[in-house]
Amino acid sequence: MKLNKIVYLLGVTAMLLTSCEQENPLESEQYIKQVYIVGAYDIVQKFDVPYGEEPQNTYIAIATGGSLTIDKNVDVTLTHNDATIDWYNNKYMIDAPVEYRKLESEYCDFPSMTTTIKTGQVYSRLPFSIKSFGLHCDSLYALTFKIESVSNYIKHPKDTVLIMNLNFVNEFSGSYQLTATKYTLDNAGNELMPTSMNLTRTLKAVDKDRIRFFNEATVEAVTTLTRGNYFKSIEDNCVMFSRQADGSFTVSSWKNLPVSNGAVTYSDNEFKFSYDYTSGGKNYRIKGVLTR
Repeated sequence: MKLNKIVYLLGVTAMLLTSCEQENPLESEQYIKQVYIVGAYDIVQKFDVPYGEEPQNTYIAIATGGSLTIDKNVDVTLTHNDATIDWYNNKYMIDAPVEYRKLESEYCDFPSMTTTIKTGQVYSRLPFSIKSFGLHCDSLYALTFKIESVSNYIKHPKDTVLIMNLNFVNEFSGSYQLTATKYTLDNAGNELMPTSMNLTRTLKAVDKDRIRFFNEATVEAVTTLTRGNYFKSIEDNCVMFSRQADGSFTVSSWKNLPVSNGAVTYSDNEFKFSYDYTSGGKNYRIKGVLTR
């Protein structure tokens, strides 16, 4: 019995030693190595592009999936697939106030449509430039990218086409917290009936030096309008801050809202402002702070 026990223990020890010498499964690729465009899973991805008088540099990223990094270079060649924009608009943007539109070729420059993911790396960038000067802030400009070929491994069967939505920004655009008081004005300009306002406002870049925001209408209310009324609502309800050559700011109407007696200062990500406006035959004044 004692001998049998010794033999058994020796056998177990041998099995343990053998198993330790076997290859660790995590040291080998556990999945099919595939190449894809980062963000293509969602089809549309928003990219912030600064407004400026000079071309602005940007990029998209190409990546490899799998449990291990690649052991050889992968050359990835892309092409455009503009039919995807029409497909997406017809499928998802039927009720949207604005559809995606292709950015005209004179506004973009692609030094190359091929990029290389280097050995041991996970992704690579395809750089290019956008001429943002003069592009309208309310248009949904888009560029499309599709993987045409890869030198090694395979293309992902789904994540190979991306609609790049260009979201134009400047150094003042973004989300702000508005804290303000609204007054009704009498015929002599006296402030009556104060009402507190505390809500979030998005300051939208118009160009390099100007930002626009809604006076009172909520963004949610505007985006539910039909296309015919969408731009009219913006024109009738928006206020604009404009940076001057000396660094100061002025307040004005974006289009149709009667705005007067405006004053605004900017410091440390905060706008302090006041302005008068007319709506429904009555005069009002808003004094407030926008803090990023």
